[in-house]
Amino acid sequence: MTIPHLTQTKPKPRFPKDYKVDPHTLAVGRYGTLDMANIWGDEKTFEYSLHCQAQSSLLLSEEYPDIVPPEHASEIEAAATLKVIDPDRIRKIEADTGHDMIAINTSIEEKVSNAAASHVNKGKTSGDTTVNAQGLQIKESLEVIAGSVENLRDITIEKSLLWIDVPFMDTTHLYDAVPSVAGRAFAHYAEMLQSGLNLLRYVYDNSIIGKWGDMTGNHHSVNSLGIDGMALQELYCEGLGLGHMIASAQIPGLEFQADVVYVMARLGETINNLAKYVAWGRSDDVNVFVNLNPKKKKGSSTAPHKDAKNGNPTAEEQVMSVRNYLMGNMTTALANCELPYARNLAASSNSRINFEEGFKYLDHGIRRLGIIMHHLGIREERSEERVTRSYGVVTSPQVLTYLTDHRRANDPMTRSQAHDLLGTLATQAWDTQTNFTDVLLECPDVTSRLDSGTIREISDPMQYLGESKRIIQKVADKCYQEQTVGV
Repeated sequence: MTIPHLTQTKPKPRFPKDYKVDPHTLAVGRYGTLDMANIWGDEKTFEYSLHCQAQSSLLLSEEYPDIVPPEHASEIEAAATLKVIDPDRIRKIEADTGHDMIAINTSIEEKVSNAAASHVNKGKTSGDTTVNAQGLQIKESLEVIAGSVENLRDITIEKSLLWIDVPFMDTTHLYDAVPSVAGRAFAHYAEMLQSGLNLLRYVYDNSIIGKWGDMTGNHHSVNSLGIDGMALQELYCEGLGLGHMIASAQIPGLEFQADVVYVMARLGETINNLAKYVAWGRSDDVNVFVNLNPKKKKGSSTAPHKDAKNGNPTAEEQVMSVRNYLMGNMTTALANCELPYARNLAASSNSRINFEEGFKYLDHGIRRLGIIMHHLGIREERSEERVTRSYGVVTSPQVLTYLTDHRRANDPMTRSQAHDLLGTLATQAWDTQTNFTDVLLECPDVTSRLDSGTIREISDPMQYLGESKRIIQKVADKCYQEQTVGV
């Protein structure tokens, strides 16, 4: 059994080696990555909210120093950090008041002078902070997801190139279809991952929307201060690296959030397809792919023979589970788009849950799949056996093409004539377990039109590969090591 070596690109780890994982940073204490743990969670959300409050005060002091003196804005900026504010104090105030932004604002006020405290949250409503804080979390999460997908894409492309010369039988409708090479399917999945990255880039550039527009988006509070609210919102969101609407309500339209969830769900569909393909290839009935991960797994509590397969395909099946979860999130995100102008809270809590859990779970799944792909080997002899087991009848489409081509055949057949003839001959070869070439060479309707050398050549399944190798190379040339968001 020949098993080619591993890919050169190392899969992204979920956590550094020997890192002690705090289960509270994981989705349900199990699923996540360190990169996502550094973005989500209550204290991380506090930090993003405090940052947004600091930036709004600094912007007001820069544009309108007569309204917010720079020294007061500097006080607020210095205080608006968990290095100064105890997160438990924020939790205590929120528990007492039942309001997250009152807790954030009060915790800042307690750390600055009375003069500076008068400028905390000036000209803003709660959504002018929470929307932007969540937008920053989403933006950074998409950057992490992009890096993880790029890593998986490159490993997948390397695997497709590694197996570019390994004969393989492609299937349609679960039947043997036409021969190809083992790397060809992975070029398809790599290109689909790149397609997902292209969509992610569009959403990253166009659908992460912030705001500073007060409780209905009409800039009432800052207008009362004599400030151009529309211009201020543009500067604020630009400074945070977020987009903005002209006519936001208290929050931007939640269709933008649905865009983000769609990207997540669409990537979920692609990794699901790749994981299912790998699991199918590892199954006993196919038995082409093999898990070479040196970290051995027990297959079953009651089936010790599964140790020989390095365990059940549980990692692949967990990726399928990620896809199912994200599909549910997509349904929720679309339902959230029903927003009574100018605001209600019907979408607030579920979006907090689904973004945090969804990003953690998705990144977890992508990286597990990267590990699967990195350690995936192939049984070349078995792969070739699946090509030759058809007795060559899978070359019948090529024989049909030759029999109807006036450049190649004497007295070419009509397509329907050739199709019916080859259906009969292929069935004969299959039923009698006879080499298709031999059946063709015994048929006068074929030998009268094509010489024996041509017949042998076009009915050899090991040579009937189409453009599979060229396709792999073109995908590699186009997509390999492409960077999505430039972080």
